[in-house]
Amino acid sequence: MLETGTLFPRLAQNPILVLFLLLGLGLIVGRIKIVGVELGSVTGVLLVGLLVGHLELPVPVASHNIGFVIFIYAVGVQAGPRFIGAFRTDGARYIVLALITAVTATALAAWLARALGFEPGIAAGLLAGALTSTPTLVAAQDAVSQGVEMTGGLTRAQVLGNISAGYAITYLFGMAGLILFVNFLPKLLRIDVANEAHEYGEKTGLRETGVSKHFEQPAIRAYRVEKDRLVGARYGERFLELPFDIQRVKRDGETLTPEENFELRRDDIVALIGPPWIHDKAREVIGPEVLDDDVLDRSVETRRIIVSNRKIHGRSLRELDLAKTHHCWLTRVSRVEMDLPRRPDLELHVGDALMLTGARSKLDALAEMLGHSDVRLEQTDLVTFAFGIGLGLLVGIPTVTLGGMSIGLGMAGGVLLAGLAVGLLNTYRPDVGRMPYSARHVLMELGLLLFMAQIGVEAGANIVETFAEVGLGLALCGVAVTIVPVTIAFLVGRHLLKMNAAILLGAITGSMTSTAALKQINSQAASTVPTLGYVGAYTFANVLLTIAGALIMRF
Repeated sequence: MLETGTLFPRLAQNPILVLFLLLGLGLIVGRIKIVGVELGSVTGVLLVGLLVGHLELPVPVASHNIGFVIFIYAVGVQAGPRFIGAFRTDGARYIVLALITAVTATALAAWLARALGFEPGIAAGLLAGALTSTPTLVAAQDAVSQGVEMTGGLTRAQVLGNISAGYAITYLFGMAGLILFVNFLPKLLRIDVANEAHEYGEKTGLRETGVSKHFEQPAIRAYRVEKDRLVGARYGERFLELPFDIQRVKRDGETLTPEENFELRRDDIVALIGPPWIHDKAREVIGPEVLDDDVLDRSVETRRIIVSNRKIHGRSLRELDLAKTHHCWLTRVSRVEMDLPRRPDLELHVGDALMLTGARSKLDALAEMLGHSDVRLEQTDLVTFAFGIGLGLLVGIPTVTLGGMSIGLGMAGGVLLAGLAVGLLNTYRPDVGRMPYSARHVLMELGLLLFMAQIGVEAGANIVETFAEVGLGLALCGVAVTIVPVTIAFLVGRHLLKMNAAILLGAITGSMTSTAALKQINSQAASTVPTLGYVGAYTFANVLLTIAGALIMRF
């Protein structure tokens, strides 16, 4: 080993400096693309962490614990709004696929580790790495830290090192192998994923024929009233027969807000908001476009509205027709932070986030109808954040003894459960547990990278020895644990559940929590339809794979 006290005296004495250099370098490495696929921040930090660990440079141990607690809690908050609602729409099929993946992979990893005589901890690392599942890794390490019985004469530190090394050795194929396999499997079975996505779109109305004109990016513009049709028209009567809503009117130098029975006159300057096709029609109906800052109303804004009204669950965008009924234009729909196709027959679910543009008053009314508005994006309920994590840690402490084995939620399970509860509560009480997307994204990403940095350092300390002992066999086991569950899930979904291949492949990548693999399926399908399957299974998979990580350490 290199003598870091001689080579890197300052780094060896400053673990915090090492940590942030590791994170920075890892993020840079994560931007590297191999065969068009970006490694990603997690892979980059893991690889740099392995090098740092091999050089015996230290990082703060506390950052590991803080990182995984924040990450698991944020995962729960994100999944909470969808966890109950997911059962309502194809929930049974998605939970079956997530269960098949979790149970098959866990059983196979445990059996292979026992058959090949791997040391304790290797099986958990194998499972987490082959599935590229950080929640599994978190739960397995937590089980060791919380006092699960050690076997094989190893210390807890040695078992934790085995988990990290097993994860590091199998992770790269777990990531790249899944992408390659989901790309190869349909071709092997002679399934045209693009055609399947098109058929699903034709059946449900989610056609990938370009964005509907109703969902194009809106803008605010001003026009001079010159057409006879509008001269003398009253607001609330003939105005509403037109496909737009006039926001402001300028007359004789005075700027007005039209109200009921307001009458337009020739040479009035009017401002309206809408997508390009609205403005094309406005020139025909109203008159020429003009530039007038006085009527280009600054009250027009873009706002993120969260669906929390149970009466909206299951209603389609066509049915709601937000442009016609509220004069607000939809620019984005996301579910579990994944963008969905904005097609007329897309059904909204509780927890969905809609990005809408319109006048402030119209958005206020729409937010009240749909759920609540994410207006104060900079504010996070840190009180609930702190007490939520604290309560989760308390819930994870109690254990029961069954058959001589102590069983409990543990730190990971308790914090995940608390996050789910807070996320669900937030859909009913927006002021409780508020964690805007930007804040949640930073917490999840930072928490995960802090955790992954320590994992890389732990694995790097003995990865050479571990690879020399079981490297090839462990890598082949990782291939099996990645491919077998995917194959079984696909066959069950295709032949027993009769699922559309595009939706099924999306659901399988969701059950493996692999966004990179989803991107490959979307590309193969030339559609975002597979994303619908991904978000359905992803919600359940995060919970099931966390449980799997805790259980595999007890068998």
